Amino acid sequence: MHLAATDSATTRHTPQSGFETASGANSGRRFMVVDDHPIMRDAIGQTLAMLSPGCHTEMTASLAETRRRLALGTNYDCVLFDLGLPDTNGFDGLSSIRDLRPDLPIVVMSGDIERDTIIQCLDLGAVGYIPKTMQADVIMNALRMIVAGHIYVPHELVTGGPLRTSDPIRLRRQACSDPRKMGLTERQIDVLRLILRGLPNKLICRELELAEGTVKVHVSAVLRALGVRNRTQAVIAASQMGLKVNH
Repeated sequence: MHLAATDSATTRHTPQSGFETASGANSGRRFMVVDDHPIMRDAIGQTLAMLSPGCHTEMTASLAETRRRLALGTNYDCVLFDLGLPDTNGFDGLSSIRDLRPDLPIVVMSGDIERDTIIQCLDLGAVGYIPKTMQADVIMNALRMIVAGHIYVPHELVTGGPLRTSDPIRLRRQACSDPRKMGLTERQIDVLRLILRGLPNKLICRELELAEGTVKVHVSAVLRALGVRNRTQAVIAASQMGLKVNH
């Protein structure tokens, strides 16, 4: 893959953004790229630098180093996580990070394009999935969508292309990038935003200072509006619709 690459240390400063605000401000954005391949790691870092001038991107090459840094409590706008790290099974590594920092949005990057793998990552709380086997321009566009605040999953996952397993998600309503036009209230949009970040109900309650029963009602309303049955399908539907919520 040729995106952009340079020799680099484990940690680097790069331009800025992530799940952007409505104003598009880039200042203060922070990413973590977790990948054991230096060329891929640097290429992603350089691409983020180009797409999001002024951000800070940290690089790690193992689950152990990633957990050590995340345990410091630093907030990241997005963690780009390689499913094939040498010191862990992919799903176990993803679960480990989710358990340690359930507040962080995690986008998985992997050479595995099996639909079952992608669905399982989304079930485990990932907010997106970028196959490394895609063409460089497609990966660039996927990263651009992530930086701009969108959700990205492979097009084939929602259209029923070469990926194998269950039927693709098919929307019941016309695609609409504005959740307000779907009839969602501002509070329901807040809940949707946190669902797309992969937060469980308990953390949504804490973040929005709402009772658990109230959050469950809002989650149900969001799923109905998207025409889906669960959170994983909500992430896929949001990607297909190009849905944008402010983070």
